[in-house]
Amino acid sequence: MALWTYDFLDRLGVVTHVRYSDGAYANHAGTIEKLGYLGLKHVRDTAPKVASNLPYKRYLDAGIRFSMSCSPNGAAMTDASQVGEVLDRILARFPDALGIDYLEGPNEPNNQPITFGGVKDTKTSFTAVTAYMEALYGAMRARPAFAKIPLLGVANYPRLEVRSDMDNEHPYPKSGAQPGPSLAKTMAGRTRPVVMTEFGYNTGPVSKWPTPVDEYTQALLLLNGVFDAVSLGVRRIYIYELLDEKADPEFKIPNLHWGIFKFGGSPKVAATAVRNLTRILAPERAAGEAASVLPQVSGLPATAKHMVLQKGPTTVLVALWNEPDIWDEAANKPLMVAPSEVTLSFPAARQVRLFDPLSSDEPAKTLGGGTSCSVRLGAFPQIVEITA
Repeated sequence: MALWTYDFLDRLGVVTHVRYSDGAYANHAGTIEKLGYLGLKHVRDTAPKVASNLPYKRYLDAGIRFSMSCSPNGAAMTDASQVGEVLDRILARFPDALGIDYLEGPNEPNNQPITFGGVKDTKTSFTAVTAYMEALYGAMRARPAFAKIPLLGVANYPRLEVRSDMDNEHPYPKSGAQPGPSLAKTMAGRTRPVVMTEFGYNTGPVSKWPTPVDEYTQALLLLNGVFDAVSLGVRRIYIYELLDEKADPEFKIPNLHWGIFKFGGSPKVAATAVRNLTRILAPERAAGEAASVLPQVSGLPATAKHMVLQKGPTTVLVALWNEPDIWDEAANKPLMVAPSEVTLSFPAARQVRLFDPLSSDEPAKTLGGGTSCSVRLGAFPQIVEITA
């Protein structure tokens, strides 16, 4: 059975840093406007600070929902019984926890060790974070507002088993590599639901880490990663990140170039591509019978994949994406990919439209009715809309 497009879109999110007051995220109206541009409602961020006066209500009024990363602060660092202080911080800005999708553990404790209950972790010892997650889980379940909100684990290397409802991962493919192998490896052997709270490609200056790509390649790889994640059953994937956080006029600081919008606010190719994707996939309506006979695809190259999505009672989409090597790291430039002829076969259609989400949300080509069509699939994903 095909996945409905509203379900696909509900699995997409983006990372924000609402608490950052010294860069692009200080413009809250601009941040909310850019989320609207993308058509995304789910963001991943960090729990509010004590006595925070940030305008979270403006985000909630815009329909934005949060996954909140939680860490011990203040008294909880020395007294484990104060674990609930982070929940108090959240409830002060999110009454009854409205607008909260998930809570999650401390961010990457192997990179950012925590202190909890007088125990201080290192980058290779995780006693404090393990105890914190056990205590946080209990504190959540004891409070009605959080009783049914899932607690995500911690994204850590090596993988860390902690008390939680779902697993939490941060796949970052290196050197312009396609996302498919990395995401498949991350999902291998899973017995619990997985949320990927960070996933991204950098567009900064050449460095050993992060290893950058150009804007067009960032867009292509992010879309491929979104399709990979949903096809692998990931509950939600958050693109890292919404904005380039600060100005870098000399183009020297790699970590200031993870965003899909530039510091000045203009969209990179990736932002436009995500916007196009959400518009192309916008459901015709949220209910109806799924297609009983799904389109068949032949001629896919070995590196390509496809997914069938139900857009409306009489409309299905076939997403086609290809994952050959597309980035020359030594030369820091894209590689050309020869297109392949792919054939789609389906029951009699009234109309067939071909979309290129990297270019536009309008159809690149409209065909008449029939029972088959051919698509030239190169490096960039394509979406075929079939209306019965």
